[in-house]
Amino acid sequence: MIDRDNVGVMDTAVRSIIACLFFALAVEQVLPDMVNIALLVLGSLLWVSCATGVCYLYKMLGIDTYHVN
Repeated sequence: MIDRDNVGVMDTAVRSIIACLFFALAVEQVLPDMVNIALLVLGSLLWVSCATGVCYLYKMLGIDTYHVN
């Protein structure tokens, strides 16, 4: 089954910026370890959705920012 893209260009840009911020905070270790792990996980999920163009949360909610009329 091929997943249809549902993440638009602006959405991808915002997600990639937030993912980079999460990665930077986690790498600098300015927060507790559990928060750093959470930031790495969230940053990875955001990055994967940017790289693939598919967000499964958007799929469950019926949101599509890629195919906007």
